[in-house]
Amino acid sequence: MQTQRLDVLDGLRGIAIALVVWYHLWQVSWLDPRIHVARLDVSLVFIPIAGFLGVELFFFLSAFCLSYPYVRAHFAEEEPPSFGRFAYRRFIKIVPSYALSLFAVIALAWLPGAKDSWGANIGWSGAQDAGLDLLAHLTFLHNFFYETYSSINGVLWTLAIEVQFYVLFPFLIGLFLRLPLATSVTMTAVAIAYRVHVGDCCRAPVFDHNLGQLPAFFDFFAAGMLAAFAYGWLHAHRPRLVTMRALWTGIALAAGVWIALLFANVTAHRWQDAFENWWLIRNGTFYAVAIGLAALGSLLAFPAWRKALANPIFRFLAVISYNLYLWHQIVFRWVATWPFIPHAHGATRGDPVWSWIVTVCGLSIAVATSALLTYAFERPLLRVESEALLRRLDLAFRRTALRRQE
Repeated sequence: MQTQRLDVLDGLRGIAIALVVWYHLWQVSWLDPRIHVARLDVSLVFIPIAGFLGVELFFFLSAFCLSYPYVRAHFAEEEPPSFGRFAYRRFIKIVPSYALSLFAVIALAWLPGAKDSWGANIGWSGAQDAGLDLLAHLTFLHNFFYETYSSINGVLWTLAIEVQFYVLFPFLIGLFLRLPLATSVTMTAVAIAYRVHVGDCCRAPVFDHNLGQLPAFFDFFAAGMLAAFAYGWLHAHRPRLVTMRALWTGIALAAGVWIALLFANVTAHRWQDAFENWWLIRNGTFYAVAIGLAALGSLLAFPAWRKALANPIFRFLAVISYNLYLWHQIVFRWVATWPFIPHAHGATRGDPVWSWIVTVCGLSIAVATSALLTYAFERPLLRVESEALLRRLDLAFRRTALRRQE
């Protein structure tokens, strides 16, 4: 059984954050990325236009990384990781950096002129609303309500979905290890049924809010869990198949082409009235399957392919990805309001000089801020563990499991 760190997943995480960051940067700068070679002029704008799909890749990777230690222990017939450690590690990874960004954005929003300079989408009308808004965010329930869905920082709705999945995970993983295919199919069916229901019942402005709920993304979490199971099963029961590097590289390449075609298709339909309906309801599960094949194929591909994915740039982005996710959109909106950036006749869209300045400055500040917070705040916290707290958490999970059995 494989025990080493799966660096390919770090590469995929780097791609995921690059896609999301590029998408939000494109929304601010409107910079059209092009390749000019001789007489060939190729626009790559379909990548940032569809870059929001990096969020679904994050969900897939989260489910894979959470499931794999339990899958590995399952096939090795070893004691699985304790749920107390799982809960502690998830808390210490997610909550401190999240709370820091939350309170920092709120503090900045209350500064004079902050609405214009920071672009924080905070619509509080009074202290009571502010308190309820903050409570909803601190309990990761803000995506349940239209008023708080994106009220402080527009990217935080995905954190609510992640944490809600963490709460379900200890119960899901036991069922999944006993019935992996049935569990995955059921989760996928729930996702499709939920999205179809939302598409039939709920139009703008509440459509995005209703679609931004955990059940809508169950198929991506299921794909991550199933890919982790398949990777563990192959090493445990089909080691000769694992060595067929050409086959797995071909699968990874084919899945990559499939994903690129989906991105291009998303771009072609991006401004249609029923775009969300067209994308998530009709094609979301295909994207989940394509991601699963790309990840599994890449994990078992030729070393050159794995090294290309797990290159230093993608791995660095993976390390700072959480803080970069929390901060990038706020930084981009702030930079875009700088009054001293030259632009033509008061227009910013279509002005390449303004777009390039916003792009370079925004990326530089966002990456530098995220790296500082990651290495000076997040990673030191991750190195601290309280054995007494872990024992208490383990005991709490065991008592919960006993009550369920009774």
